[in-house]
Amino acid sequence: MAPCGKCCGHHQLAHLSIRIGAVISGNGAHLGANVRTTCVVVPHGASYYIPFGRSRFFNQTPPRPMTRWTHHLVRYGTLTLVTVFAIGVMAYVSMRDDAAAQQALQQVTTPVPVVAQPKPLVAAERVKASLHEVTAKFSGKIRPWETYSVGFEQPGRIVELGVGERGEPLDDGSRVKQGQTLARIDDRILRARLAEATANLEQASSDLERARELRSGAYETITKAEFQGFLTAHSLAQAALAIATKNLEDAELKSPVNATISRRMAEPGEVVPANQTVFDLVQNDDMLLVVDVPESQIRELQSRMRAVRSAEQTGTNDAESRVFRARVNLESRDRFGRELPPIDAEVYRIAELADPRTGLFEVEIRVPNETRLLRAGMVATADVVIDRISAYRVPELAVLFREDQTYLFGLDEVDEPLQVMFWQVDEVPVATARRIELSDWIDQGDYLLVPSTTAKLDRIIVRGQQRLSDGQHVRVTDESADTKQQYVAPDGKDEKVAQRSKS
Repeated sequence: MAPCGKCCGHHQLAHLSIRIGAVISGNGAHLGANVRTTCVVVPHGASYYIPFGRSRFFNQTPPRPMTRWTHHLVRYGTLTLVTVFAIGVMAYVSMRDDAAAQQALQQVTTPVPVVAQPKPLVAAERVKASLHEVTAKFSGKIRPWETYSVGFEQPGRIVELGVGERGEPLDDGSRVKQGQTLARIDDRILRARLAEATANLEQASSDLERARELRSGAYETITKAEFQGFLTAHSLAQAALAIATKNLEDAELKSPVNATISRRMAEPGEVVPANQTVFDLVQNDDMLLVVDVPESQIRELQSRMRAVRSAEQTGTNDAESRVFRARVNLESRDRFGRELPPIDAEVYRIAELADPRTGLFEVEIRVPNETRLLRAGMVATADVVIDRISAYRVPELAVLFREDQTYLFGLDEVDEPLQVMFWQVDEVPVATARRIELSDWIDQGDYLLVPSTTAKLDRIIVRGQQRLSDGQHVRVTDESADTKQQYVAPDGKDEKVAQRSKS
């Protein structure tokens, strides 16, 4: 749009090209003559009405301009109406949202039937009261039942060694029996001395016989003193013969017990002095596991020892009551990495005095070793049975320890209503966790023993109980998996090994 030639440059003008009626603001107007297009020059701030049609436009008188206050009132009135309308719309929308929220809240707060509520998943296990052994674990080293250092009582040169079961000369590790010859020294001189002593005894016996005849005769040709001399000579000859016989026997070294040679210290042809050790023997049909027991536990072992001795005297029918049982586990493993089976043993002796260096009491456990696979110096642990009580065996993971409280969760079934839509059609049992406080329990490593006199247990929760509360409904998984994990190995085999072989 271009300005016309009649426009004044002293004012701010508006140029319009109009084909229909329009409102023009200003204090005055300058209209150009044009049939189709009218050029209106209006000073700023004036208003005029231009009607439709060319004839009416030129003949009508311009309306009176609006005052400043009227203009402001119209503007503010319009804004007020728009604002009131907007507030009304917002209020309407807000009322609808509040109604929807109230309806949703009512739906949320409506109690969901117990049967349909989400429940935490738990695993349960059934326990039963039975007679269990209360054990205390100690560690120590295996020692031989007895050791012997044997040698010749007579000096001499070794001419021969004994032979073992396969005919080989005796050496370290050879098995010997009681009375078996271990070695022999040169006995030629000893045999000569034995012969000399025998001859002297025969001579003394002959002289004594003649002296008796002379002494018993009518004339008593020998005095009493002379007769006494013959008696003394005879006794000395007898003693000399006994010594010669003993020395000859000592030329052959024999084993005092059934044992195993731990060390041979002489070779054939070697001259050994009297009483020098030639063989070290260990008696290993039975071995001793020596464990150190602190003062806090020695009284329990001593009480158990007295109970066993009392059962032996009364002759009770319970065989285990007459035995101070201990089960020995070796620290070594087989080539597959599995633990070796435990060995049934028996407590043999409890020391009366504590070791002055350690302050601990030595307890000797007799371990059978028929296969002679145990060696002195092996490290082993012993589960010593200190009592036998009626109790529940509870996995340690099932028990919760919270400050001064110890408890677990049992599993009960509570009948709850089954609701369909708005109707209650039946009652169904729902698994419910029940908190059980434990006042007495005995720690046995991977499990606890709960005396049957202090608690009544049936089904207990063994997994998923960390965040449960008393009376909370739960969902129970299949208990067969838990039963499989609790599989008890037969014949004392390790549970893990038995579980692997079972699977």
